[in-house]
Amino acid sequence: GWWGMEGFLLLPDSWSFVTQVNRCLDAAKACNVDALCQRLRTEYVSSCIRRGPRADPCNRSKCHKALRKFFDRVPPEYTHELLFCPCVDTACAERRRQTIVPTCSYEGKEKPNCLTPLDACRGNYVFPGQCQPSGPPPRDTDGQKENYAACLLAYTGIIGSTITPNYIDNSTANIAPWCTCNASGNRQEECERFLHLFIDNLCLHGGGLKLSGWFALLATRLIGQATSRERKGNPPPF
Repeated sequence: GWWGMEGFLLLPDSWSFVTQVNRCLDAAKACNVDALCQRLRTEYVSSCIRRGPRADPCNRSKCHKALRKFFDRVPPEYTHELLFCPCVDTACAERRRQTIVPTCSYEGKEKPNCLTPLDACRGNYVFPGQCQPSGPPPRDTDGQKENYAACLLAYTGIIGSTITPNYIDNSTANIAPWCTCNASGNRQEECERFLHLFIDNLCLHGGGLKLSGWFALLATRLIGQATSRERKGNPPPF
């Protein structure tokens, strides 16, 4: 059913606000309205597409550093829109997948075993704590409502790290780090538990669905500003 992780991508026809426009394109336009978001987005895109030394396609360390700067300094109302914009077609989903310039920040020639980034992640308790893969999602401090915002914030907090996750393709909304659990030996279950933090994560996808619910209201205001800016002859760079 569409309430699975596919819910990011395959939304019901009654959600007309999603089907009328490309929400990921709107998210990019909204970012370009904000000076800080536009500047730091331009900065990380430039860092991630610039070729590295020798035959390297890019300088991944500089790319990750620029991504971290973007997600650390830009308000979540912009960063979350770019990362979790709801889609109903592959064009929108591909734009969403390309948000973090995955050819540099995410993909590699071969997938390493997930235990490698897992071991590097041992000191990061934020994402596992806020994005529980099963059971009830975390709640806010007053215990009255599910704190999906903390989950999404924790997710963005690991982009630019050794376990940078992303959408695995443009036909679903499945998210995973660039790694595999093949040849994990006696740590197979541990490895699969780590992957489960991303794949079919009820809290993570629930946060995205709730985000898409109020996305239209916020986007309408921000995109109106972007349209006004374009009419004045100052179009955004993307």
